[in-house]
Amino acid sequence: MMEIIFLTTEQVINLQRVTLPNSGTPNLDRLEGALNRVQTLHHYENCDDVFSLAAMYLVGIAKAHAFNDANKRTAFQAASIFLMMNGFELDASYHLVKTTVLAAESDATVQETAYALRLLSNYREDLMDGYEGDYL
Repeated sequence: MMEIIFLTTEQVINLQRVTLPNSGTPNLDRLEGALNRVQTLHHYENCDDVFSLAAMYLVGIAKAHAFNDANKRTAFQAASIFLMMNGFELDASYHLVKTTVLAAESDATVQETAYALRLLSNYREDLMDGYEGDYL
């Protein structure tokens, strides 16, 4: 099993500042609370599924409202970069944007969000790598 690489508070703040410069000081308690949810899922609930952890970044950051603006954009970027750091890429599409908005503004669960991220990533390609039969 590969070691999972996590985002730091500073990295997430930098993501938000690149997205929206001069946006003010983030609420560190809210941001660290969101990031700690990812660590809790990994360490105390023994979750090694990077898509579930990415979904927790997405949902946690988007709903924490730690920034004055660009919370959903920052959440999307954090989840995307987390997956990239751990060997997966997301297919940036309308569906990914819709997944981000639904995760932030609805009662979508982390599991549902993780499933959507998995479908929108290169995971399905890696899973089928070398397979020469029919997909259906």
